[in-house]
Amino acid sequence: MSSNPLVFLVCHGSRDPDYQQALADLLARVQQQLAPQPVELAQLEGQPLTLAEQIQGRLAAWLGAGRSPDQVVLLSLFMGGGSHVEEDLPAAVKQVQARWPRLPIRLTPPIGQHPALLDLLVARILALQPSCSATLRQSGERADAWIVLGHGSRLPGFAAQLQAGIQTVQRRLPEIPLHVAFAAQSPTLEAVVIHCLRLSQCRLRVLPFFLFPGGLLRALQEQAQRLQREWPLLQIQVEPPLWRDPQLMQAIVETLQAFSPALE
Repeated sequence: MSSNPLVFLVCHGSRDPDYQQALADLLARVQQQLAPQPVELAQLEGQPLTLAEQIQGRLAAWLGAGRSPDQVVLLSLFMGGGSHVEEDLPAAVKQVQARWPRLPIRLTPPIGQHPALLDLLVARILALQPSCSATLRQSGERADAWIVLGHGSRLPGFAAQLQAGIQTVQRRLPEIPLHVAFAAQSPTLEAVVIHCLRLSQCRLRVLPFFLFPGGLLRALQEQAQRLQREWPLLQIQVEPPLWRDPQLMQAIVETLQAFSPALE
């Protein structure tokens, strides 16, 4: 059983300042939650060093300071089983492991697969869904439809996992129409919006199934504005991503504790 783990939050990364500001905030909250346990950060993209080089550099600094971790835990801040999770992260782990073959290096499942993320989606929808009001139910007013939008991947596992999760959410919220769209694969946001309009669901909320603001969020907001201009009856609102939600912190802490009891 490890008593001295070295923890990394591992994320996609971006040079976007909004992304980096939100990431720094999340890192600070995780560090505060796990104090005095140090928590480091490593990013797959947007950095001068590769992911493996970032991890190797921080680990070498630890060892150079006379601090010898019993294991390294890489917490995957990805939302599903796409190519980064299935290919890039294991490749980086392999590179680090080759340098320190006797040091256990453990990569967690993507945070988006934690059950607390489904609780997060339910809580976000219930907080903003007017059809949950008894008055509105009695009046027969139609509920807004929700579109949960994930990034998407060329690998089928990402879409399958998110669609299965939304089916679970739908069973918990049977009165609220839910749809799934993706930024990088079909069905796209535009295709799902057209489908909703054909169902006379004109008031839509889009809930991003990703953690941080940045270029992807801005592109999503611009697309929603364009769609609203094209269909004047459409009312579409894009909600913030998930990095501030309490259930995300719950998922992070529980995942780390499962991989290293010393973090309890």
